[in-house]
Amino acid sequence: MAHEVALTETLVETLEQFETEDAERIINKLEDISDFPDHFLDRLKNHPGYKLRVGDFRVLIDWDKDNETIYAIDAFKRKKEYRELGKYREVWESWRDE
Repeated sequence: MAHEVALTETLVETLEQFETEDAERIINKLEDISDFPDHFLDRLKNHPGYKLRVGDFRVLIDWDKDNETIYAIDAFKRKKEYRELGKYREVWESWRDE
């Protein structure tokens, strides 16, 4: 059964800053993973989330397995990814209430 994929406002704002082709690739990949997310998502170390690899980009994911929902939180260039994760710790899972 396919999972629902929800995009946060933060991700939408980030995608607007990317080149159109890169943003489209990320959106297409998010649509592709809904049937088999455990095949595409990698668990992060020292962080409650997952990452999705899309070329040179990484998408921060919160996977609500009970409700079969994948929350796409934000996207990063690969080199900056791990430096940016700290700002999400305080608000982790807050997008599930929206």
